[in-house]
Amino acid sequence: MRSLLTLLVVLALVVSIPVLAGCGSGGNGGADPEPQGNAITGKIDTSGAPGSYDVLLDGVPVPGAARADGSFVIEGVPPGDHRVAAIERGGNSGAYVSVVVVDGRDAITPDLRPELGGQIVGIVTVVDDDGIRPLAGVEVIAVASGEIAMAQPTPGETRPETYPPPPLAEFSAFTEDDGSYRIRAIPPGDYTVTVAVPDYREGWQWVWVGEGQTAAADFRLRPAVDPGVGTVQGRVMGVHDGLAEPIEGATVTIFSDVPWEPIGPICPPGDCVDGDPGESEDSSANGKPEAPDPPLDMGMLNPPWFPGVSTLTDSNGRYSLNAPAGYASIEVWAQHHEPVWDEIAMEADQTQTRNFTLNRWQEFPYPEPPPHEVGPGSPPIETEEG
Repeated sequence: MRSLLTLLVVLALVVSIPVLAGCGSGGNGGADPEPQGNAITGKIDTSGAPGSYDVLLDGVPVPGAARADGSFVIEGVPPGDHRVAAIERGGNSGAYVSVVVVDGRDAITPDLRPELGGQIVGIVTVVDDDGIRPLAGVEVIAVASGEIAMAQPTPGETRPETYPPPPLAEFSAFTEDDGSYRIRAIPPGDYTVTVAVPDYREGWQWVWVGEGQTAAADFRLRPAVDPGVGTVQGRVMGVHDGLAEPIEGATVTIFSDVPWEPIGPICPPGDCVDGDPGESEDSSANGKPEAPDPPLDMGMLNPPWFPGVSTLTDSNGRYSLNAPAGYASIEVWAQHHEPVWDEIAMEADQTQTRNFTLNRWQEFPYPEPPPHEVGPGSPPIETEEG
């Protein structure tokens, strides 16, 4: 009987082992558990700028994160780089800090000390075959512009001691249902504001933000156009005394929104890495032309440049002009005529016709000045000798 009981106990243990092992695995076949969200904690130092503040994570407000004592807690933050901000409610005082969250560990930020800044506001819309409509939930990014302090090179050294340069400050916000956005409490300075939406041309603007001031940057996005070259052709006529006749020598110019980009080597001669294609000191060695100089009429405009391409009409008033595919404006000018312009969408490998009619400037006859009479009491005629 004792042997039989011992055998039954051993069988029961053997059967139960797989079941216990299965329960201990957590039901995922032994795989590593998925990363869990972490917390970011910190404190808002309001001694210099007292008030009520909202806490934002990557440009999105976090309801209930701020506490009465100035501390804040953001729960469930995924691992990675994040941007935490404390923004004054109804004002433009705030502070920003970058935080790196590691899986399984909470992050603690330095104390956020709000300072008075400015704001960027605007509306983001799109225009296409369905008309004009606002875009909601679109991120608008403002990147601070700044000069990079280049260290003095040592003799024989052509590159800075620190490379690459540190990233520039970046701020963002998301559009509301009506397409409006507001990037608040950013430090004074100049910013490049961009909006990128799939299947639409990216929009960008340059703005200056002053302390306690508001800068506006509205965007109207249009469908993206495939890269390439398009052609526009047509005829330019002039109207004078009710009669239309072709204008010879009229200037037709297309100002494209495609930036001017130099071609050829990507680094100055003598400062290239040996063995890299297209980077030899003599760019003509592999058949590539040297990079052209920027257009002379661009003045102090920083790159990218947006130059115009022009042509002249023939004796019949006809013209044909090639330009980069994209959205542009076309302008027609002729002597003694009122200039005209229009918007145009250049499509790659497509030819379109645009005809223009220019009105002659209204001429106002001015009477000839009366002759200068010399006689008693007349003022003397002034000459170069006085």
